[in-house]
Amino acid sequence: MDINMASKLYKENSLMTLSPKKFILWLLEESLKALEKGKEAIKYKDIVEQNNQLQITQQLILEIIPLINEGIDGGKQLILLIEYVHRGLIEANIDSDLTVLKELEAVLSELKSAWEEI
Repeated sequence: MDINMASKLYKENSLMTLSPKKFILWLLEESLKALEKGKEAIKYKDIVEQNNQLQITQQLILEIIPLINEGIDGGKQLILLIEYVHRGLIEANIDSDLTVLKELEAVLSELKSAWEEI
């Protein structure tokens, strides 16, 4: 087994052992990283990279929904917020709209900060 494969397996196993709260935090952090790369791609007019990074962001965001308990206070509202961000990512990707991406980045950053406090 080469070192890259071992590293990948280690990372996958580490993610599987995270608590749901820490996993959501990780998803938010990775979403923000991919979103930043998508914004950079828009600036450089690299449509392929823009699409790749914003689709990664969309996938990461959607991974959060099954982890949310709709029965707790704010659960349904959190799902609605994530769906709002997801739709915004799609629209921003189609239109190459940095303004929308900055707004969504602010929402995700605020959500990440709130999640860290939990």
